[in-house]
This record gives sequence, structure tokens and C-alpha cells, in this order.
Amino acid sequence: MKDKVLALDMGGTNLRAAIISEDLKIVRQIKDATISDNPPLLLKKAIEFAKEVSKDYLDEIRGIGVSICGVVKDNVIGKCGNLSILGNFPLYDALKKEFVGIDNIRIANDANCSALFESRFGSNKDVKDSIFITISTGIGGGLVINNQMIDASFEVGRQIIEYDHEFYEAEHLLSGNGLVVLCEKNELYVKNAKEFFDLYRSGDNLAKRVYEKWIKRLSLFFSNLQLLFNVQRYSVSGGVMKSRDLFLNDLEKISNASISSFKLNPIKIAVPQFDQDIGVMGASSLVL
Repeated sequence: MKDKVLALDMGGTNLRAAIISEDLKIVRQIKDATISDNPPLLLKKAIEFAKEVSKDYLDEIRGIGVSICGVVKDNVIGKCGNLSILGNFPLYDALKKEFVGIDNIRIANDANCSALFESRFGSNKDVKDSIFITISTGIGGGLVINNQMIDASFEVGRQIIEYDHEFYEAEHLLSGNGLVVLCEKNELYVKNAKEFFDLYRSGDNLAKRVYEKWIKRLSLFFSNLQLLFNVQRYSVSGGVMKSRDLFLNDLEKISNASISSFKLNPIKIAVPQFDQDIGVMGASSLVL
């Protein structure tokens, strides 16, 4: 019986391939760091991962779902900035060629996939209107209104914000990689977001000052989304959320204070049911 899905998650940080059963169990998964600067090599590795993870399950696969961190329209992959893809990335054709007999192949923006999964099966399944946000290498988002995924180029991380009299895309200062840039602008030098949060946790004064600047702007990011869409819940994932114990309460408190004069739903933030595996689960929802 064809009761499994081959899922590929192609993010700015990791490349994952998994076999997912129809009862939402991860049967097998492999992952590695993504290839962010060489699209042909990334394509080759994605196909190799798909073949490797599925080799014992080919007769049980009913479809292939792919989530990728960029613009997708009708299975055609456009620009994916964090993967150096400028357009016409031939993943669909490569999968059709490699997996002869599997006709159900669907590709969508990764955050849209995750928004759909969270709405149907995860932490947002009891509300009609929700937004999924990933804060990792970059910032992505997916929107569900009246239980329907809005399959659009919802590039929320590209919002323009101001910092020190200059304008930036939000993800360039607020994402995991963005935090490193924000630290550098304040003469605090860290390798990654984890190192920053470790410093903040230890009570480092400079890290505290950077944190105040970061949390204020991230909160306004959520406030603006709520002003636009007034959803009932947010589901937030990504590597930065590994340190959520330090900032999640502040994020809800400050973002809600910013919209307190409006008659809107309060901003409520949940963690995805599958947390760091939400990418492959979201890809599977395209077929499930």
C-alpha cells in the first residue's frame, strides 16, 4: 500500500530528506548542512539524498513533497536568495526523471508548507487564521486564512526596517545570521546566534544592549503582521527558537503592547508540534 511520502526540505541552513508515513511518523530521515553557494551541486545533493532515504520504500511512496526557502509558482522554483538560486532551478524535472512512476510531485515555499502543516495537523489546527514564521538563516513566513494556505510569495523577511538611520531587510538584522550582523554593528563579535544568546544568558552587558535593540525590532515585526492580518495564533520555528526561553515572553509582551490601542486578536505564539522537523513535515503536507 502506498502510504508514505518522500519529503525534501531545502532550507538556508540544512538539507533534509525524510520518509513520512500517513500517520505523521518520521520513518527515516537524513540531513546535512545545505549548499548555499552552488545551485548545481545543491541539486545533485538533493537528488542523492532523495534516492538514499527512499531506497527501501520505493513501492510505498505515493508522492514527493518539497519545501524550499524561496519563491515557487506551479512547481517552478524562482529566486531563493539564501541558496544563491536566481530562478529556473530544475528540481521538478530532476525528480520526475529519477522517480519514474511517481507522478504526484509538489514543490512550494518552505514557510507556506509549514503554515499548511501547522494549520492542518499541528499547533494551529484549532484556529482558522494563523501565520507560521521561521527565524533561522533568514526569516520566512506562511499565511493561512479561513483554514486555507495563501500560496503567495509571502516574503515577510524582506520587510524594510530602520536601524541607525539606514534601511535593511528585516532578516538581515533579526534572523540568526542577522543577529551576528547586529552584534558586529555594536562592536560585539560572535560566530552565530547561539554564541550571542550564551553571552546574554551569562549577563554580558553589551549582549544585553544588543538584545534590547533586537527584541524591540522583532516585536514590531510581529506587531505589523498582526495589524495586517489579525490572525489568532503564530507558530514560530527555526534555529533562533532554540533559545526561546530567553525571549519568547518579551516578544509576546512587547508586540502586544505595540498594538494595544487597536481592537485586534492578541498575539499568541506557539512552538510547532515537530519543532526542528517542521520543514520535512511541511513538505509532506503537500502530498498528504
